[in-house]
Order: sequence, then structure tokens, then C-alpha cells
Amino acid sequence: MKYFFIVIVSLSLALPDQPASAATAYAGEFLAVGAGARPLALGNSFVALVDDATAGYWNAAALSRLDGRQLHIMHGERFSGLVNQDFVALAVPSFSLFDGASVSLLRLGVDDIQFTTLSDPTRPLGSDNRPVAAGTASSADYALYLSGSRKVIESLDVGASLKGIYRSVDTHSAYGFGLDVAVLYHVRPGVDLAANIRDVTTTPIVWDTDTTDSIRPSVLLGIAVARPIAGGRANLALGSRSGGDASDASGAEPVAAGIEYVRDKVALRAGLEESRQTFGIGLQPRAGLQLDVAYLQHDELEATYFLSATFGF
Repeated sequence: MKYFFIVIVSLSLALPDQPASAATAYAGEFLAVGAGARPLALGNSFVALVDDATAGYWNAAALSRLDGRQLHIMHGERFSGLVNQDFVALAVPSFSLFDGASVSLLRLGVDDIQFTTLSDPTRPLGSDNRPVAAGTASSADYALYLSGSRKVIESLDVGASLKGIYRSVDTHSAYGFGLDVAVLYHVRPGVDLAANIRDVTTTPIVWDTDTTDSIRPSVLLGIAVARPIAGGRANLALGSRSGGDASDASGAEPVAAGIEYVRDKVALRAGLEESRQTFGIGLQPRAGLQLDVAYLQHDELEATYFLSATFGF
């Protein structure tokens, strides 16, 4: 346990002490949408439970614990297709100096955003002067993760993800580079602690309009507990996000929870993220193939479904 806390304290001391004005509010929220139908079904409480190719996004330290090569793909359309979200990742159990490595790509996009104008811009809005479509534009955010991990001791793994970011809104674009660092500590059989410090050095996003947004550091903390129950296995995961622009509707730091029951080739999942419920199911139709579905409930907007597949080879 002491190794886990030594690493956490060391990483925390490395965070830059910058005033809030040095960062743009919500500049990095697109990086917090989640990746993988299984983690989303568990309420995004996955930082300590991650054991697949999505580790480059959730916790790069977990890459050391992969059993083999994996390809993961995910697609979802949030709020009845208003926002398209895609994620793809390729992970290998060892690569060069790393005990595990991966490359991942996250995309969040809104297509065909309509711009309107009045039929006669010289006159005020009225029954005979209504808005008409003047054109459309699109917005897209991309994040490329290059991740690696090393095993420090048998119970402690550390990892890092170098991020390349590209954003576009209509004819304007921006780019940036950031770094995430993570740890995963195996307390005892069935119990793991984890931390992922995102944008550890503050991530600049440079626009072609000579303006710069900055993403403040944030911290994901989590615990995962696994127990055999009724011939299967139950996983309980808890997570929290603090720093950066993290806050829920009440202004508090978001807390997430998820529970999963796996028996034979079927997994049932449920979660809670910022008081919103999530559900999901996982199937393993054959060895080396995992299919997952997630349902995300929302009070004000339409619900969202995510589909993902993980291939082992």
C-alpha cells in the first residue's frame, strides 16, 4: 500500500499550480465522455476495473495486465443521433520497453449544424419574415492516445498516455498535446485501487484564430472489488473525478458507481453517474470475441445506446 501512496503523492506534487483563469471552462469535457460500452454501462466507474484495450483511455497502468492482443471498436449516437461518438483501440501485452502498450482514437462529432437568417435581414422577425436555413456546419473533436505501462513491483503498475488533440468547428481548427499518468495497485485478491491524473502539465489547445484554450489537470480515483457469487463473479466499482472542470448539476465533484455480474458467457451491468442510471449487457459468443451494449438514461434529453466489440487475437 505504501508504494501506491508514494506514487500518488509524487504525481500530485508534479501538478502545476496555475490560477483558474489560465484555463478555459469546459475545454476538456469532450475527453471525459467515456470509452467502451462496458465502462459506460457501469456509469464510467472503470478506472480501477479496466482489464481490456480501453486501458489507454481509462488507466494506462492496466495495460501491463493484458493477457493478449486486443482490438476494440465502439460506436454510439447520443441524444437520438445529435452527437456521434466513436472509439477504437489496439492493445498488445508487451512492446519494446513497455509491459503493455496501446494506441487509441476517440472521436466526438456533430454534423449538419444549421445556421439560419431572416428572410429579409433588414426587417424585424414577424409572421411574414421567418428564419430560413442559410447553411450548415460540422464540429468534431479527436483525441489520439499513445499509451504504455510498466510493472514496478508485482502489485503495482504505472502507465502514461501521450495525447494528440485535434478540434474543428466549421472552417476553424485547433490542435494540442497532453499527458496522462496513472497507477494501479493490487491490494489483495479481488481488490484494486487506481488513479489517473489527466492533463498533468495542463494541455494547451491552439486555435487558428490566434486564441488558446487550456485544459486543467483532473484526477480519476477508483476502487474495484471482485467476489465469486452463485457460480459467477460480481464486480463492484466506485470512481470519482475532481479538478479540471469536473462538476455535476449541483456543483459537486462527480461520483460514479457500477456493478457487474458475470456467469458463463453473459454479463449483466448497472451503474450510476451523476444521478443518471446506466444499464448494459455483455455476451461472449465465442472465444476471443466480446460484444457489449450500454443504455444511458438522461432526464432532459433522449437516452443513448452504445455498441462495442472486443476481439482477442
